[in-house]
Amino acid sequence: MKFLRFLKEIAFFSSLKALGYLFLFMPHFLRFGFAKGIAFILYLLDSRRKFDLLANLEFAYNGSLDDFKKHEILKTNYLNLVYNSMSFFMLSVSHRKHILKITCLENPEIITALLQKGEKIIFTTAHYGNWEYTTPAFTCIFNHPITAIVRMTQSDLINTYLTKTRSKFQIKILNKQGAMLGLVKALNKNKVIGIVTDQNTAKNEGLLVKFFDKNVRHTPIASILSLKYNAKIVHAFASYSQDYRKIIIKILPPINFFPTEDLQADIQSLTQLQSDILEQAIRENPKEWLWFHKKFKNQYPEIYRY
Repeated sequence: MKFLRFLKEIAFFSSLKALGYLFLFMPHFLRFGFAKGIAFILYLLDSRRKFDLLANLEFAYNGSLDDFKKHEILKTNYLNLVYNSMSFFMLSVSHRKHILKITCLENPEIITALLQKGEKIIFTTAHYGNWEYTTPAFTCIFNHPITAIVRMTQSDLINTYLTKTRSKFQIKILNKQGAMLGLVKALNKNKVIGIVTDQNTAKNEGLLVKFFDKNVRHTPIASILSLKYNAKIVHAFASYSQDYRKIIIKILPPINFFPTEDLQADIQSLTQLQSDILEQAIRENPKEWLWFHKKFKNQYPEIYRY
């Protein structure tokens, strides 16, 4: 039984590695064309995600988007989803040179200045563009380790592959469940952690904030760590260039927040600021954010039929 399990694992990881090399060495026009083809098929056949995305857009924009704009966003979301998956396979077999070649940081001086001052940094991003490349781009460009938290799947085999790929390039991965102690240790040791903060959360995990003038749950973890350990919250959003040859990561200035003597009120205010920053980034380029998430489900479950 153990031998069969071993063979299964070898076949699984070998197949994914082969896919990684296939996409990595495939000419860009073929890789991009293949992604567009798969994305178009999903656009035609995937009714569930399509419904969720259109429901989110209709609700967030109060019905103000026309059908052309909504379907433009829908098609780009499918394309990004497919190209992100291919890029992740590539990431599993990539080297630092490849990361530096395909990523471009805007405002890198913000990070450089914080690192030189020895500041603690909470590197915050969202499911925007190709978010998986934000942390490897950070470590490869600044040659500085980072600890990131992720949500594990139900499959140990898939978790092993995801963690191994995400752990390359001086990146340490923590399971979202029970990650707080690990994040505190990472802040004190290496001073940089990475968090994706845009998903809907359970009632006991998130604070109610405004997002597109609607009530949603937003994780307060970055706010708590920032206030308790005097860490700077820095947002980064990774969008694709028009031809998908480059991943352009925009670094925003650290949140300028002055705490009061009311810790709970400060956590609420700082979490709302993060929601505002996310909303602004989405409004500037709504096609890049992954609208498939049921972001409004906690407070407005009726807008989703599934």
